[in-house]
Amino acid sequence: MNKYISFISIIVALVASGFVKISSTNHFKQTVTIVGYIDKGDSIEFRFGDQKKIQVGLLNIDLDKRRNEIKKVNLAGDFNGWNPNNANYALKKIDEKIFSIVVSKKSIGQKGETHLFKFVLNGVYWIEPPQEALNKITGKDRNTNLFLKL
Repeated sequence: MNKYISFISIIVALVASGFVKISSTNHFKQTVTIVGYIDKGDSIEFRFGDQKKIQVGLLNIDLDKRRNEIKKVNLAGDFNGWNPNNANYALKKIDEKIFSIVVSKKSIGQKGETHLFKFVLNGVYWIEPPQEALNKITGKDRNTNLFLKL
């Protein structure tokens, strides 16, 4: 019990000092999610198109208004040499919004490994991970990628 009281006291002190800020409007509503893939057991389903907005570089794009401009979506990652034109990693359009590909885990790497990836639209536009993505990481090169752990 004393551990909890001490922890709460520390949080209250940090908030009161201004060191930690808590938004009163949405701190409980904020969602953090795994983005870009679904673990299917022996395989991974990579998915693009669930979001309403995307970011290319510093440009924010309303995806709902520009979906008709997407001719192809590819997966580029450390497991395929970051090749945005590798036909083996071309996603297929499965409905009016979603592109998907299922890849065996063995073709990505070994159990316990972590791999980085991004989606590339029309062979040119590298999509930045969304803010709410729990599975994003920024490297020493300042590139932010999505990641998955096998």
